[in-house]
Amino acid sequence: MGTFVRGRVCKPSLATVCKHALVVIGAFAWVAFAIACSSSASRSPVGVSDHRGGGVNPHLGSDAGVVDGTAALPRDYRTRFKKMNNARFVSSGHAAGRWEVDVWANDAASTALASRARDVPEGAALVQEHFERQSEGGSVKGPIMVMEKREKGFAPSHGDWSFTVVGSAGQLVKQGIIEQCAGCHDDAPIDGLFPIME
Repeated sequence: MGTFVRGRVCKPSLATVCKHALVVIGAFAWVAFAIACSSSASRSPVGVSDHRGGGVNPHLGSDAGVVDGTAALPRDYRTRFKKMNNARFVSSGHAAGRWEVDVWANDAASTALASRARDVPEGAALVQEHFERQSEGGSVKGPIMVMEKREKGFAPSHGDWSFTVVGSAGQLVKQGIIEQCAGCHDDAPIDGLFPIME
């Protein structure tokens, strides 16, 4: 097989054949990648983006700036809540092992976790501090996530849990009924809570 040029047939070199083969293979790979990405685009992501641009309050307009998330955290939780783990452990549910976490629980949540309650009482609250694991050792402060059991009827399809995500820079990322959070915690064995596994 060759190319017809000015009345004669030219045979392509091996290098030309290889270049064309790579172009064809690359095109097929790109199409496969595009199909794979488009089919997963409709699914909700697992984990939380800690993008510093987040935290804009949609009720104030896009130019309102970043909302301080520290006010959304339970007051003095490190002194008023019980630390539920002896040492940081890897959170397999939040971004598939990217984070090590410390978990803090108020009395109602602590009792529910210890007894593996079927119904966690209103007012139960947990705080999970995230630390990104570094390849060279150590960790960097990540987001803080809060779960609070609210009054009956707040979110009946999600066990009446409210969720809050505060980014590593202290910005409010999301608060309320967060589908990415609720979708996972709906399947938890302790009325929306997963047992602490160190």
